[in-house]
Amino acid sequence: MKQLLILLICGVVITEAMHAQDFITRGKIEFEIKKNYKRMLMDRHPEMEWSGAMPEFDIVYRDLVFSGNQLLYSPARKGTAKSPINETTLYTNLDTRQIVSKQGFMTEAFLLEDSVHPIKWKMENEVRKIAGFECRKAVGRYHDSVYVVAFYCPEIVPQGGPEFFAGLPGMILGLAIPRLYTTWFATHVELATFDEARIAPPTIKNSQPYKKQELATMLYKKYKDSAWGGELTLEKVLSALDAYTFN
Repeated sequence: MKQLLILLICGVVITEAMHAQDFITRGKIEFEIKKNYKRMLMDRHPEMEWSGAMPEFDIVYRDLVFSGNQLLYSPARKGTAKSPINETTLYTNLDTRQIVSKQGFMTEAFLLEDSVHPIKWKMENEVRKIAGFECRKAVGRYHDSVYVVAFYCPEIVPQGGPEFFAGLPGMILGLAIPRLYTTWFATHVELATFDEARIAPPTIKNSQPYKKQELATMLYKKYKDSAWGGELTLEKVLSALDAYTFN
């Protein structure tokens, strides 16, 4: 009887250990980002004629490395994009809800400190395989107006994703924002060992992070009277900063 009890306990421990191994807490994800740049330009400037030879999609790649609740989202291998690409690097700490990003504006780079944006998510029943992982669908609204479709993977524990999107019960491996004609989909997930020290906030020599309102005000004052700032407003600068990369 005692031996049977020991065997049962060992069986439970082994089963729980095997189950724990099914969940991923650290790794690297490559995202392919496709933007229908041609469609976006046609919507913004319907009065202009656009060449049929113009590529329909811009494609860029970003890497997301993560360990526990720390994530670093940064430029990866070269894509096919012909339009200017924002080389933003974004660090997220899901424990403290802190985001620090290295932003490009005009010809300069700045550090921006923000917090994880609240998004109202609604779960749906659709399931899709992305990069070999089963993902579940959720829809949400960013700033109460921008419609977002996401596919998250409960098997990958950190509740983050590309750009600044977070808050679902698992890592977001697929994302679409119809208004921006842009999609983000994981191409593969690596579970290999990597240097976790690289998952840290970006830095710029002799520069400290700005809060969003501080940075927007400084940039507006700096560029409003320049050759680039003809139609610049504080609201436009805030909107540009709020978008982060969106590439």
